[in-house]
Amino acid sequence: MAARTVRLVLLGKNELDNGRVGNLILGRDAFQTEALEFCEEYVSERVRGQVEGRPITVINTPDLFHPQHTPDELSAAVKECVALSAPGPHVFLLVLQPDSFSEEDRHKVKTILNLFSDEAMNYTIVLTTVRSARHLSTAYAGEKEDPLGLIIKECKMRHHIFDKIYRFDESQVLKLFEKIDNMIEENGRGHLTCEEIGVIPGGSSGSKQKAKRGRESDSHEEDEWKKKRTGEIKEIAAIQQAQEVMAQVQHRLEEKMKHHAKTNTKFMNFIRDIMADLLKKTIQKTTIGVFGKTGDGKSSLINAILDEDELLPTGTLDACTSVIIQVEAGAARDQYTATIEFISKEAWENELKSLLGFLEEHEERDETICKMAEDKIEALYGKNAAGKSFDELMKDDRSTSIAAMLKLTTKTFSRFQASDLSEEIRPYIQHHEADLGGLYWPVVKTVRIKVPDHKELLQNIVLVDLPGNGDCNQTRDEMWKSMLRECTAVWVVSDINRAASDKAAWEILKSSMTDMVQGGACTRITFICSKTDNMDPQSYMRSLRLNNEDLQITANNESERRLKCIQHRNNMAKNRVEQAFEKQCQLQKYYIQNISVFTVSSREFCSKEPYLKQEDTEIPKLREVLRSLNHSHTNRVASHYFTSATGILSLIQTSKDNNAEMNMDKAKLHNELRKKLDDELKCLRFDHLEPCYDELEKCLSDGVNKSEMKCAEITKKNVEVPVEKDGRGYHQTLSALCRNKGYFRSNDGETRDLNKSLAEMMYESINEKFNALFPNKGETRLSVREKVKRFSICSISVTDGYSNPAAMTHILRFLKAEEAKLKRMVYKEIAQQKKEIYASIADTIKEDMSPGYNKAEECVGTRSMMVKQRVLIQHTESLKHTMFNKAKNRMLVLFRNLTKLIEIMLREKQLEAMAHALTESNFPFVMDVSNEFAALERLSALTDE
Repeated sequence: MAARTVRLVLLGKNELDNGRVGNLILGRDAFQTEALEFCEEYVSERVRGQVEGRPITVINTPDLFHPQHTPDELSAAVKECVALSAPGPHVFLLVLQPDSFSEEDRHKVKTILNLFSDEAMNYTIVLTTVRSARHLSTAYAGEKEDPLGLIIKECKMRHHIFDKIYRFDESQVLKLFEKIDNMIEENGRGHLTCEEIGVIPGGSSGSKQKAKRGRESDSHEEDEWKKKRTGEIKEIAAIQQAQEVMAQVQHRLEEKMKHHAKTNTKFMNFIRDIMADLLKKTIQKTTIGVFGKTGDGKSSLINAILDEDELLPTGTLDACTSVIIQVEAGAARDQYTATIEFISKEAWENELKSLLGFLEEHEERDETICKMAEDKIEALYGKNAAGKSFDELMKDDRSTSIAAMLKLTTKTFSRFQASDLSEEIRPYIQHHEADLGGLYWPVVKTVRIKVPDHKELLQNIVLVDLPGNGDCNQTRDEMWKSMLRECTAVWVVSDINRAASDKAAWEILKSSMTDMVQGGACTRITFICSKTDNMDPQSYMRSLRLNNEDLQITANNESERRLKCIQHRNNMAKNRVEQAFEKQCQLQKYYIQNISVFTVSSREFCSKEPYLKQEDTEIPKLREVLRSLNHSHTNRVASHYFTSATGILSLIQTSKDNNAEMNMDKAKLHNELRKKLDDELKCLRFDHLEPCYDELEKCLSDGVNKSEMKCAEITKKNVEVPVEKDGRGYHQTLSALCRNKGYFRSNDGETRDLNKSLAEMMYESINEKFNALFPNKGETRLSVREKVKRFSICSISVTDGYSNPAAMTHILRFLKAEEAKLKRMVYKEIAQQKKEIYASIADTIKEDMSPGYNKAEECVGTRSMMVKQRVLIQHTESLKHTMFNKAKNRMLVLFRNLTKLIEIMLREKQLEAMAHALTESNFPFVMDVSNEFAALERLSALTDE
């Protein structure tokens, strides 16, 4: 019979001693044992291990005795501990120091234990870590006035001493487990059930945000959130319990293998790999891209959603920086971390030469581009540095430190307070005139911020601040496009006063749509109208000719008038944004059929004295969007886990049926499945994937013909001065486009992409078909993923003709689980390859156009703009009969490679699973896992409720 896992919870006044005791029990360094600064957030840690081959789980709690803990924080810590020890702890180890334990501490201990359960004292052993003159006996009974003695007495005289907590002593651990076993027997061999948790007299069970803001909560919304959160905790707990069941199975397997010399090593390694794979999270996080101009409130929005007032620096400063900022959960313990990723030294020096080149031109200057160049140079090298030469800047003292920094490629900061981290990263993401010479944002690609806690919102989500402003750096532009393709959702943030007519916002959206949808993973767009609290009621009513009756204002009250005006404008803004979207035919054409619109006020949500209710700020609604995405992710993880776990248990269960007849059955089933595999792969190739290839080829050929016809017209439109501009300074825009290999984004979000424009006719020809082949949401008749979904070799039913149909059914169940896992791997490959396939047209054109860009860039002097234009037009004309065909063939090759990869993965992985599952006498021992199988079935049912 499998050894039962013992779950131990370490409680104590000294968190470091807790960690040392935990490490002694586990026999390794698993917990923190060095002093850390006190922090505002608290987390419990869970580590699994063994004591003499017996599985144990140790949960180390934070310093629950600390006087700075609020009731809410203490309640939250207990809740987290309960979740980690689910379905319940077998023992609390109360780690105490005899000479520093007061009567106040005793009452605090009882309060904390009662939070878990009224019965918690019956499951508690006092463990002291210092042997003093008054506490020599492990059976110490205590004196009447001794707080330690009283608490030991209340724990039914259960007391143990670890006086060697700085070095491992196995004997003291084994003696402790003797006492633990005795206590478990006394408690009926069961664990403590923690049914009611988290309510402290005088405390509150509200969220962190509500505790901070002092708001009145909406009881209905709070109850609904609690229900959902309870469901999520139940699913997480179910997976954790299932992992413990599987850990016990793995332990039994290893023990069996030790005593069987004839064990098939390859087969057992195959089983080990599957068991190890169960512990991995294989589902990619959801990436939400947040667009918006500087000053529109993106940073304030992210801060408000996370309830972190000072995480991202806010406020409109002197320049946009083009730095991509990612925010996600996952910081170690209580620290906020930021990892800065830099461009290369060579990339910066090449850009610096380009920037100086813009500034050296004195005629027909584009002041916007020149201002951007000055800002970048002076940010790094100080005021007036823009007037120096390249060689002078390279000799500047700052150049040495900049080069050393770029050589590191990354730099990481860790701080205990969000505000401290914000100050550290400010020079890397924002510009300010007062700090010239000490700013580094011009050489930064991305900033990755990880925050503690926030798992309910960001456990499976990454928020990415995607700046919509222009930048001449090719490295950052490529990073920007790459990040776009990873976004499964996009939030567009715009000031409510101009949201519907915000040209920059719609321009960014339109120019990015193909990268986000066909070339990416985007399935939804959300438009966020910000700064809804920025309101002058009298001016608003006067401009729209509204009176009190129109707004249903019942009293001549300024607060009510302000609220009614905000609500009226919010409703109007939502309608206007939706109407504006409907007019964007290009957006509709790319199969984003509708958008969600939110009207938010980050400032009001964060205010200590708000006049808007929480629901009127709509921040709670955006939080609910994140929670739903998180919950969806957890559901998928749970579903995948239980499918794989029950599959491997099914295979292990067949070990008890190994005999000659069983081997004959296996051989027969292997032949049947091998034939099924050949038939299914043949059908997949010729009936499904080949027709897809033919359809794509027709569309591409049509696109090639149209591109050749429109080639000259498209090039002229992109390189000549736009009709609405007077031409002054335009040659600098053209120069920037050449230096950036065909791509330029202006400060107002306007994009000029010659490569994409030249590819436009080909994309127009394939977009509808491509979207059918690779839909981001749902399935279509042509969907490659749908074709793979239909593929199955395990659809047969085993009944007649087999001596042991039940055992064969177990094997088929295992193969079905492996087939499901394999399909998920294939789906992931399809999603990744799709992005490369779609981008291949523009990438091919960019490669062929590069010599033309280089040649045009070299043109300087009088009338250089006209020469640049002529060079680009002639270069394009000379390539039109080869370039588009090359792009077509490259896309077809990539598509063909994908179909071949799909076939190879399906064949090889299926054959491997069949070979192991159907080999003769693969198990040299008998192992009954029917109880574990039933346990997983029960746990799986919990996640379906």
